Amino acid sequence: MIPRILSSSGREITVPGDKSLSHRSVLFSVLSKGTSHVSGFLEAEDPLNTMKAFTQLGLKVEKISKGEYVFTSPGKNSLQSPKSVLDFGNAGTGIRLSAGLLCGIQGIKATLTGDHSLQKRPMSRIIKPLNSMGASISGKDDKAPLEILGKKLSDFHYKSPIASAQVKSCLMLAAMASETSLEYEEDILSRDHTENMFRFLGNKLNFISPTHFKMEPPYIFEAKEFKVPGDISSAAFFLVLGVLLKEGSVLVKNVGLNPSRIGILHALEAMGGKIIVHNQRIECGEPVGDLEAVSSNLRFSEIKEEWIPSLIDEIPILTIAGLFAKGGFIIRHAEELRAKESDRISAMVENLRNLGITVHEYPDGYEIPEIGSSVHSSELSSWLSGNAVNIFTKMDHRIAMSFMILKAVSGLEIRPDETSWIETSFPGFESLLEGFTQ
Repeated sequence: MIPRILSSSGREITVPGDKSLSHRSVLFSVLSKGTSHVSGFLEAEDPLNTMKAFTQLGLKVEKISKGEYVFTSPGKNSLQSPKSVLDFGNAGTGIRLSAGLLCGIQGIKATLTGDHSLQKRPMSRIIKPLNSMGASISGKDDKAPLEILGKKLSDFHYKSPIASAQVKSCLMLAAMASETSLEYEEDILSRDHTENMFRFLGNKLNFISPTHFKMEPPYIFEAKEFKVPGDISSAAFFLVLGVLLKEGSVLVKNVGLNPSRIGILHALEAMGGKIIVHNQRIECGEPVGDLEAVSSNLRFSEIKEEWIPSLIDEIPILTIAGLFAKGGFIIRHAEELRAKESDRISAMVENLRNLGITVHEYPDGYEIPEIGSSVHSSELSSWLSGNAVNIFTKMDHRIAMSFMILKAVSGLEIRPDETSWIETSFPGFESLLEGFTQ
């Protein structure tokens, strides 16, 4: 078996603000005429790029302190076309949600792009429904750069073929910006941060079912105070570290516990991980709490299909937990992973195989037999001899962080080729992790 060498005496940590909510705090502030106050904002490259993009359209930004900002917007009808290309860096959420908002503002002309990784990612999932809504948006081979000419959009009914919060939020923001109605359906509930923030501003959604709703104008956009909790996607790395400790626990404070985001908790608990929730509360329409992850013996468990949308970003680090599970690990129904910052299915399979681990790859996931079974015995001996293994991060922050957690809990000689991508979502991750290993 892979050794566990790390222990903790019950350390308490905080993680950066929720990235999804940080993006949305900018977008809803842009829509709302006046001054909005945001605390807990994630000062990482992705949301900062979204913030910077909208300063080119008229949003004024004042930094008060770390993670605390005042956003002043002229209101959606007074935004101006940017004079240069809007660069979203590596932010898939930023570019897709912003595209929806800009498509619905009449007269806005903008080009949206990003880094080399972002320009490879599929945009047809938003381009097709937006154009069906009456928008003018295009990209070569349905990829960024995206050319947008804002228009008054039509009322729209859309049944999404995938459960994607980015698609849903993109269309919702387009409807809000254009003051048109939207009826939206999906088979499995995806993250609902946009719905919560929409209602926090005083708007209503008419639910036909938990995954089918309708929104109708007029919409309320009033400047508000937004409190952004810690990102559960960031917390997930230290929750897995906690359950993989040789002994002890880790307490991650002030974490967002939106029901559409806590699939990682369901999965870890199903695998035998002990996660204790303390100090539960509601802030700005979002549930929040402190999470204590306790050293646990993990086992094989089915990761249910309905959990996948609520843990899609956490699958790489959940896989690291699965390496320590008696009976092995399998993930399926996760084809959405192939359209993230990297093809995360391919990236995880390649790097695990580089470590000598047997992995069976599927179009929608992969399977790992129990480490320590006979099929792995020869590979394990080479690991424990101290041979260094290079990890190819594929310009993907979650791939890099996942294998750094494996290195910390096991002591294996793992060398990521690059870790600068981590700044896109979790500034300070490496120094926080070093605090456990010193």
